[in-house]
Amino acid sequence: MSPSIVVFALLVGLRPTSAAVAPTAVDRVVELIEDLKKKVVADGKEEQASFDKYACWCEKTLERKASDIASNKELITETEILISKLKGEIASHGAEVAQLNKDIAKNLASQKEATSMRDKEFGEFDQEKVESEQCIGALEAATKALTGAGTKKNFLDTSVHKTQLLSVAAGLRGVLHMSMPKSVSESDLDMVKNFVAKPEDWMAAHQGSMSAAQVSQNPFGDYAPQSTQITGILKGMYDAFTMDLEKANAGEADAQKSFEALMATKKEEATTLKATLETQETSQAEKTKKLQESLVLKDDTAEQLDADEAFFADSKDACKTKAKEWSIRTRLRTEELSGMAEAINILGSADAKKTFGSATTTFLQIASIKKHTADISGKSQIYQHLHELATRTKSLQIARIAAAVQTGGHFDKVMVMIDQMMALLRKEEAADIVHRDMCEGSENANKNQLADLENSIKKADAILKRYSNTKKELQGEISKEEVDIAATKKSMKELLDFRNTDVKNFRQALKDDTNAVALIQQAIGALSKFYKSNKIPLGLAQKAPEYAKDADKAPETSFSGSDYGGRKSESGGILAILSMLAEDLEKEIADARGDDADAQAEYDKQNGALNDTLDAQDATKVNLELEEAGTDEKISAVEAMKKGKSDDKDAEGDTKKALATDCAWVKTHFTTRRDARKTEMDGLVDAKSFLSGASALP
Repeated sequence: MSPSIVVFALLVGLRPTSAAVAPTAVDRVVELIEDLKKKVVADGKEEQASFDKYACWCEKTLERKASDIASNKELITETEILISKLKGEIASHGAEVAQLNKDIAKNLASQKEATSMRDKEFGEFDQEKVESEQCIGALEAATKALTGAGTKKNFLDTSVHKTQLLSVAAGLRGVLHMSMPKSVSESDLDMVKNFVAKPEDWMAAHQGSMSAAQVSQNPFGDYAPQSTQITGILKGMYDAFTMDLEKANAGEADAQKSFEALMATKKEEATTLKATLETQETSQAEKTKKLQESLVLKDDTAEQLDADEAFFADSKDACKTKAKEWSIRTRLRTEELSGMAEAINILGSADAKKTFGSATTTFLQIASIKKHTADISGKSQIYQHLHELATRTKSLQIARIAAAVQTGGHFDKVMVMIDQMMALLRKEEAADIVHRDMCEGSENANKNQLADLENSIKKADAILKRYSNTKKELQGEISKEEVDIAATKKSMKELLDFRNTDVKNFRQALKDDTNAVALIQQAIGALSKFYKSNKIPLGLAQKAPEYAKDADKAPETSFSGSDYGGRKSESGGILAILSMLAEDLEKEIADARGDDADAQAEYDKQNGALNDTLDAQDATKVNLELEEAGTDEKISAVEAMKKGKSDDKDAEGDTKKALATDCAWVKTHFTTRRDARKTEMDGLVDAKSFLSGASALP
C-alpha cells in the first residue's frame, strides 16, 4: 500500500464527532494535493529559471568559442603563410649576404693585387729610371769629354786626352750592360764596345790616321778626329735614353693615374658592398626575429585552439545532455501535475464531496440498503449527469457516452468506450508532444545550421578580402617591376646611344689623326728630299748619320765650300719637330685605340650587368604574375565555396519557412490543445467514476 493511500485511509477513518465539523478527510487530502501541486509548480519555475540561465550560458559560450576557434584557425593560416614567406626571404638574404661577403673579399683581394702590381711596376720603373739616369749621365759626360778632344790644347796634351778616354771608357762600360734602345744599331753598338774595350788602341789608330797635310793645313784650328763618330753615336744613345726615360716617366704617370682611379673605384665599390651587406644583415636579423615570434605565436595559437576545441566539444555535449535531461524532467513534471490535477478534480467535484460526505457516517459499509426508489436515479439520472459533464468540458466523447447511455447502452460497454477514448486522447497527447519536441529540435538544428552557414560566409568574405588585398599588393609590385624594367631598358638604350656616339667620335678622331700623320710624313718627305737627294746630312735631326753607312766618306767640316748645303740646321729642327708631332699623333692614335677598347670593355660590362638586371626583373615579374594567377584561382575557389554556402543558406531558409508553417501551431495551439485535452480527459475520468458508482446501485 502506498503512503498516499495510507494517508487517505486514515483521513477517511476519522469520522466527525460533531455535526459542526464541515471539512471532510477528503477535503484535507485535496488541500494537501493542491499544496503539493503548488510546490511542484514553484520547483518547476525555479528549475526553469536555472535552466534558462544555463541555456543562455551555453548559447553565448558556444558562440564565443566558435568565434575564437575560427579566429585562431584564421590566425594560424595567416601565420603559416607569413612563416613560409619569411623563410624564403631569410634564405634569399642569406644568399645575398654570402655573395656580398665573397664580393667584398674579392674586392679587397683585387685591391691588394693591384697595389702589389703597382708597387712592383713602380719598383721596376724606379730601378730602370735610376739606371737610365746613370746611363744618361755617363753618356752626357762621355759626350762632353769626347767633344773636347778636338781642341788644340787637348791635342797637344796627349796624356790628358788618354786619361779622358780611359775615364770615358770606364763610364761607358756600365751603359753597355743596359738594355739598348731600338734606335741604336748593332754596328754603332759594336763600335762603342770596341772603343770601351781598347780605348788606347782606338785613340792611337785614329790619331795615326791624321796626315801631315791636315796638321800643316790647320795647325791651330779646331781638331775633328774620327772620335766624332763615337760622339755622334753617344749623342744618339743619349737622345734615345732620354726619350725612353721621358716615355717611361709619362707611362709611369699614366699608370699611377690609372691605379689611383682604379683604387678609387674599388674603394667606392667596397663601401657600397659593405653598406649593402649591412642592410641585408639587418633585414635578415629583423626577419629572423619576426620568424621566431611568428613560430611562437603559431604554437601558442595552436595550443589555445586545441584547448578551445576540446572545451567547445565538452561544453556542447554537456549542453545537449542538460537539454535532454531538462526535456525529460519537464515531461515528467507535466505528467505529475496532470495526475495531481486529475486527482483534485476527482476528489474535489460536487458529486465526490457528496459521496465522501455520505461516507463519513460509517467507516465501512457492511451491507447495502435496497430501495425501490433507485429507479429514480437510473439511466436518466446518469444521462443528465453525463450531459452536464459534456456541456462543462465541451467534450464530444463524453456527449457520445451520454448518448450511448440514453439509447440503452450497457455501462460496461460505455466504460470500454471511455477507456478507448482515454487511450486515444493519451495517444493524441503523446503525438502532440513528439511533434512539439521534433519542431523544437528541428528549429534549433535549423537555427544552428543557419548560424554555421552565416559564419562560413563571413569567413569566406574575410578570406576574399585578404586575397583581394594580396592581389592588390601583387599588382602594385608588378607595376613597380614594370617601371623598373622600363627604367632598365631606358638605361640600356642611353648606354648604347652614348657608346655609339663615342665610337663615332673615336672613328672621326682616328681618321683625323691618321690623315694628320700622313700629312706630316708627306711634309717630312718633302723637306728631307733635297738633303737626301744631295746626300747632305742633317746632323742630330737624323737617327743615323750618312757617314755611318759609308765609312769611306769624309766627315763634314765646319767651313763652307762651293757647294750649297742648304739650311740644314733649321730644316733639321723642323724635321725633328714634325717627327715629334707625328710621334705624338701616333701615340694619341694608339692611346685612343686603347681607350676605345677599354670603353668597349666597360660598355660590355655595364650592358651585361643591365642585361642580368633585366633578366632578373623579367623573372621577378613572371613570378609575381604567376602568384597573382594563383591568387585569382584561390579567389575563384573561395567564391565558389561562398556561393555553395549561400545556396545552402537559402535552402535552410526555405526549411525554416517550412518549419514555421508546420510548427506554428505548437506556439499558438499546443497549450490550448493540451488544456482542452486535459479537461476532456478529466471529464472522461469523472464520467467513468460516476458510471462506476452508478453500476454499483441496485
